[in-house]
Amino acid sequence: MPIAYTINHEKNLIYETWTGEVRIDDLATYWKQYLADPEVLKIRRTIVDLRTCVIIFNGTEFDDLIQKIVLPIMGGLKWTTAIIVSRPVQFGVSRQYQVFAERYSRDSIFFSMADAEKWIDSLAGHEPV
Repeated sequence: MPIAYTINHEKNLIYETWTGEVRIDDLATYWKQYLADPEVLKIRRTIVDLRTCVIIFNGTEFDDLIQKIVLPIMGGLKWTTAIIVSRPVQFGVSRQYQVFAERYSRDSIFFSMADAEKWIDSLAGHEPV
C-alpha cells in the first residue's frame, strides 16, 4: 500500500506518508481502512507527507471519492490537515483537496515538516469538533 499512517499519541496527531505511485483505487482502499479506525476518527489532526509520491489521479476522481467515502463517514465532524509537498503537481493536487475538503477540513500546504508541525501545533487547543 503506497499510503501508510502512524499515530503519535503524545501529540494527538496522525502522520500519514504517501510513497511511490498513488492511484485513485489506492486512495479509496486506504480511506476505507483509515476512516474505520476509531482512533483516527477521534484525533482528526493529520500531517500528510506527499514529498516522495507521484499522484496518478485527477481532481474529478478526487472529489468523487471525497463525496462517496469521506463525507458520509465524517457525518459533520471536522478535521485539520497540514500537507507537505515538494513538487508543483503535488501542490496542485493538494490545493484541489483543500478546496474540495472545505466542507469538513481546515488545511494548509507546506514545503517542510518543521513548518507543517509548527502550524498544526499552533492550533492545539482548537481541535476539530
